[in-house]
Amino acid sequence: MVGRVRPLDRIRSALGPDADDYGLAGLVITARIGVVTSIAVLLVVGPPWVREHVVATAAVLVAAMLYSAAFLLNPRVEVRRTRYGYLLTAIDSAFTLTLTALTGGVHSPVAVVMVLVVIASAARLTVAGTLLITVLLGAAYVVLALTTGPDAVEGPSRTLQGVWWAVYLLFIAVLGAGLSALAEREQRSRLRAILEAEAEHAAAEEERDLRARLLRSYEAQQDGLQVLLHEFRTPVASLEALARALNDASNKLSEPDREAGLQLAERHARHLHDMLDALGDVALSRRPTFSSGRVRRVDVAELITAAADAVGLQPPRLRLTTGDLDPVAVNAQGLQRILTNLLENASRHGRGEPVDVTCARDGDELRIAILDRGPGVPDGSLGELTAKYVSVGDQRGTAGLGLWIVQQIVETMGGRLTFSARDGGGLAATVSVPTN
Repeated sequence: MVGRVRPLDRIRSALGPDADDYGLAGLVITARIGVVTSIAVLLVVGPPWVREHVVATAAVLVAAMLYSAAFLLNPRVEVRRTRYGYLLTAIDSAFTLTLTALTGGVHSPVAVVMVLVVIASAARLTVAGTLLITVLLGAAYVVLALTTGPDAVEGPSRTLQGVWWAVYLLFIAVLGAGLSALAEREQRSRLRAILEAEAEHAAAEEERDLRARLLRSYEAQQDGLQVLLHEFRTPVASLEALARALNDASNKLSEPDREAGLQLAERHARHLHDMLDALGDVALSRRPTFSSGRVRRVDVAELITAAADAVGLQPPRLRLTTGDLDPVAVNAQGLQRILTNLLENASRHGRGEPVDVTCARDGDELRIAILDRGPGVPDGSLGELTAKYVSVGDQRGTAGLGLWIVQQIVETMGGRLTFSARDGGGLAATVSVPTN
């Protein structure tokens, strides 16, 4: 399954590859250093009146360079909306006004740096903060224009030039701060749209998951009902036949036959009782239909005989070989369900021929093989025998559940179920389950 994209990842993707570093801040710091360097060059190549206060100008330039270089150690202070925004703008304004005053006052080319200061503040501060800083900067420049600069330099009057710069700085502040605010608003809108889309996507996925869980729950209920119908059909049908035979007045049963019939009915009733107990365990624990069951010590030969009686398979058609097998501790109820299904399958498809059952113990494992003389199954179809609702061959059961049920119970018990072609024709089913 493809991993879900988290909202934070979507936001980072929207911000671009530089959202997690300070590459742009480093570029701004480099430009700041370039501005200071350009003023130093102006001090060397400019007209004489620019160097009227060369010592003081050089000292301020050194301080400005150190100030600019210090940002290389901590570029995050240049990021928008930090607590350093007003402080940085104030320091930038102070350096710019001081250098302007020292390099010609109202006539100094350094005055153009005020535009950069306003643009930087627009990117760094709110709109109101930018306008406030710009008004203060413009007012300070008007005072500077009226009080500093050589009189011999031709140009507009000091008052006109000071007011001109102040007004245009205000225009630049409005444009810069407005555009910056619009860009920030657009970015917030994009992020809000991403978050809303992510929320809708998550809600859709949760709805699909809920539908899938409900569908699986419904299918599990249907499977459980099919299993119950399949498992109860055989013992109930046998009990019905026995009750009919025992109550039939025209059928004069001998006392030994009547006693055998009653014993068989008792075994069927016990088997049904065990299955009801297992269903009770499932209901209480909410475990799957194929619960692990109770482990008790049983005689394997008697268990096989009881399962065979339940499906009407008796000697001489049943040929059982157990050897000197002692009683074993095993999930008797689960094993009986396995044997009942396998023996019924062998009896139904065995063409009336004997069904051979062999069992042996190998360490901590009990191995039981059930061999019939039916039509068999092609080698390529052996793996399909335990598929749910799949019937292999011409005479498979109508529900296609018997061998699937066997496979589920065997897996629950921690055992194995294998099928193979029997020499001379027929099918061999081998069950191996652990014993305690």
